[in-house]
Amino acid sequence: MHFEKTMHLAIKLITMIKFMTTLAFLFCMCTAIAQNDTSKANANMNSATIYFGYGTELTHTASVSITKNTKFIVIDKLSMQMDLNSLQISCPEDVSLLSQQFSVYTPPVKPSVENYLSKKIRDSIKQIERSILKINNSIDIESSILDKTDRLITSTIATSVNKTSLTAEALKLIEFLNNKTEKNKNSIFAYQQQIAGMQEEINELNIRLSKALEAADSKDVAEKSYGRITMQVVCRNDQNAAVSLSYYTNNAGWQPIYDIRVNSKTNVIKLVYKASIIQNTGIDWQKTKLTLSTGTPNFTTTAPLLNAWYLQYYVPQLYNQLQGKAASVNIRGMNSIQGYNDDKYFKKEMLTDNASEETVKPSTLDQYTTLQQGLLNTSFEIDLPYDIASNGLAHSINIKEGEIQSNLKNYAVPKLDADAYLLAEITNWETLDLIPGNANIIMDDTYIGKSFIDPNTTADTLNLSLGKDKRVAVKRTLIKDASLSKTKDAVTKQTFTYELVVKNNKVKDINMVLKDQYPLSNIKEIETILTDDGGAAVNTELGVLTWKINLKPGESKKIRFSYTIKYPKDKKILNLK
Repeated sequence: MHFEKTMHLAIKLITMIKFMTTLAFLFCMCTAIAQNDTSKANANMNSATIYFGYGTELTHTASVSITKNTKFIVIDKLSMQMDLNSLQISCPEDVSLLSQQFSVYTPPVKPSVENYLSKKIRDSIKQIERSILKINNSIDIESSILDKTDRLITSTIATSVNKTSLTAEALKLIEFLNNKTEKNKNSIFAYQQQIAGMQEEINELNIRLSKALEAADSKDVAEKSYGRITMQVVCRNDQNAAVSLSYYTNNAGWQPIYDIRVNSKTNVIKLVYKASIIQNTGIDWQKTKLTLSTGTPNFTTTAPLLNAWYLQYYVPQLYNQLQGKAASVNIRGMNSIQGYNDDKYFKKEMLTDNASEETVKPSTLDQYTTLQQGLLNTSFEIDLPYDIASNGLAHSINIKEGEIQSNLKNYAVPKLDADAYLLAEITNWETLDLIPGNANIIMDDTYIGKSFIDPNTTADTLNLSLGKDKRVAVKRTLIKDASLSKTKDAVTKQTFTYELVVKNNKVKDINMVLKDQYPLSNIKEIETILTDDGGAAVNTELGVLTWKINLKPGESKKIRFSYTIKYPKDKKILNLK
């Protein structure tokens, strides 16, 4: 009976063990299946189409290992600022995409592992602190002995106070105790000096420890957050599936920058077309091919409707607001310099002379850049991989460069500025595919200043100021002998004669536009007469005189002009000169 009961318990135990084993196996299988139904991969950046101003379209690819049991595909390393309405996902034909969900994933912070150097420094500090504890214990012992010795000396003196003199034994005892006291004090002082030295050593070690920890922290920077796409799929085959994703984000854009390089000896002008790219998409672009578009993205799906079309005047200043504060070459029209017969808008030319920026001579990239002309925009496809960090800083890249046909001339208004300027007249500029942007002027590898290119001008010729030309001397002088003032009856008559001297100090011929002016009057009592125009082309509406001069190397030319003013003698004119 006892044997049967034992056998029954053994069979029951064996059955239970089998059940537990089966349960554990099923649990492991379920866990494995749960793990195998999700495949993960990081997205690789392939290309970026960057739009003028702001906006970019990013294209990624990912290779994902999947099986027939895969139900979810997770793609990481995407931008956190994507426009979900623009998201496009492409999967192989035998992978059906049921749905997708976007989320921002923040990797968990890994616990920092103390490196060998910091651990060694901490051990040294602990060892010194233990030595300090031992020395403090020795100081306590010496202090206790010193206290007992002092009390013993006091007791010896007190027992002999009623005697006329101390006994020889008492004197010897006191001398011994005094020597002992001195020795104890010297020992305590030496211990305190040791502690001070050890404390300085601990301070130095703490500084080294702080630097070691900072170095360790800089190496173990927490990984940045990124975008994640989770796709629910149905897979028909086991394979490495190629998944492609593209989407639009506002957190990137580009602005044009130009380098205008002038060789003053040959009069050759080279235009370097560059792009200033800013991206803050949250992911670094590595080995990415770029396409720069002069257009702006348009994702509307609404059919267009025609509204009333009202014409407006072109206002160049709007481009200043678009580009930010720019050092323009001209108050009136960015690049439009007063021409031979354009005295109506006479203004002084302004140029920034602050050479605070350096421009590196670019490499030729034309063979890597393909120009694609569309109906509404132009695209520059650059067949080179670029690395651009997501840091919000401007990254300058070269698009193309080439020599442009232009005519160089000098321009001077000595009444307003004692320097002559070098101008470039560019024809057929419409073929250059320019858009409004700042331009660095570099003459003979020397930075001159900034200009602003505005291709939306209606002029046939694009005028660019290339800065002051110090090799052309201009001087304006009032000839006092020929300038008279007379008063007859009630009228004062004043005559002014000016002499303009221009000298070409270059080694080649120059063409020059020289301008001056005489006063006009809209007051009946004041009369102005141009008595000698000096051979100038005269604009009587503005009182502007224009001379076109050709000078050979080393040649100079003098021009004189005179005007007379009549006004009542009891009046004074504020701005005669």
